Amino acid sequence: MSVLQVKYAELLSLSVTQLFYQNKVCKKYQAEPILDFQIVPTQETITLLRRLDWVYKPTDTNGGFVIMARVSGDNGSGNDLLRFIPKKGEKLTFGVTLRNYDVINFNDLPIQQTSDELYYFSNQISDNTAARSSLHLTHDTTGVNSNDIVKFSTSAYSFHSTSPIGAGTAVVKHLLTGATVFAKSLANQNGQADVAFDLSGFASGKCQLLISNVVADEFYYLGSSFIQPVFGVIEINLSDALDANFRVVESDGSITPDRPQYNILYTNRKTFWRYNIFLQPNSPIVQEMNQLSAADKTDFLSRLNVVTNDTNISFTAVTVNDSQLVFVSAQALPLQENYMSGTSSTPATLTMTLKKYIGNNAKEASVKTNLSFPPTETIDATNLPNIYSNIFLTI
Repeated sequence: MSVLQVKYAELLSLSVTQLFYQNKVCKKYQAEPILDFQIVPTQETITLLRRLDWVYKPTDTNGGFVIMARVSGDNGSGNDLLRFIPKKGEKLTFGVTLRNYDVINFNDLPIQQTSDELYYFSNQISDNTAARSSLHLTHDTTGVNSNDIVKFSTSAYSFHSTSPIGAGTAVVKHLLTGATVFAKSLANQNGQADVAFDLSGFASGKCQLLISNVVADEFYYLGSSFIQPVFGVIEINLSDALDANFRVVESDGSITPDRPQYNILYTNRKTFWRYNIFLQPNSPIVQEMNQLSAADKTDFLSRLNVVTNDTNISFTAVTVNDSQLVFVSAQALPLQENYMSGTSSTPATLTMTLKKYIGNNAKEASVKTNLSFPPTETIDATNLPNIYSNIFLTI
């Protein structure tokens, strides 16, 4: 009896890197990783995977996934041939949702983002210098930033123009397939115009609004299969016309031995650390000040500060009085899961200590050791461009 042999080969892989974490992926774990992002193929993509006999496998240890493809035979160069070849204009699309909302704080993401925007990651990139083993899906090689943000729309897309629009001159074009749709309604009034479209016949993807053949707007059409709310979209274009290093499938339907390894990089945010220390009337430090003369008290307050075991990190006193002490780092510091001293001769955890009588060797002492590190639940962006991490303490 003959045995049917079916062979699968790796088609592509994707990983997510977050420099905030010690392991560069997610919070430290013992058994199973708990990821900050959920990446899910859309229904369009699930249908395509089934037709092409491809398999989607999450790889939680690197925050991403791998796609395996059925292959059959090889070309003249010995490269595997896909059993089923994607058609022109086909792509793999994945929705990204947040599991941990702290990522918008500790990752260096834009502060001001509207509710109709998402992050768009795609392999339609021209970068011949990018290594096949680390292909950035972000606009810039440095990681996710504002250049990756696009507006999105549901099937009911509308646009307001500050000038009149001629009948039949407004059209929405789907960039990947080239499909177009004309306006469902158009209203011109007082020298302005409102135009509306029904995009339900489109597949998800990037679109442009053209008015008299001039691009007036660009957005991403979500389709109907994304999990809400959407944080981002990953699109893997399967065209054989892409740059060689970002390409998935060759023109003869083969796949090269060095498979594309895509990556989405999130750099960690730098903030000014601000220690807000509130002094209780019965605290030892207040009682000590109460015993001092006015001149000695002034000197005492001037010699209070936060000190670390990293000589590159220093703090400036902003407020010092009987009830409150505020110290701010001299420079913005990167937020991290675990903090280490950068200047210790041997590996050492970063320590933060409130000290008194600094500069007076005979009297210098610690008031409070092991001060807390910045929380990731919130950041203070009320004084842009500076962003602060507030640490509140009571002594």
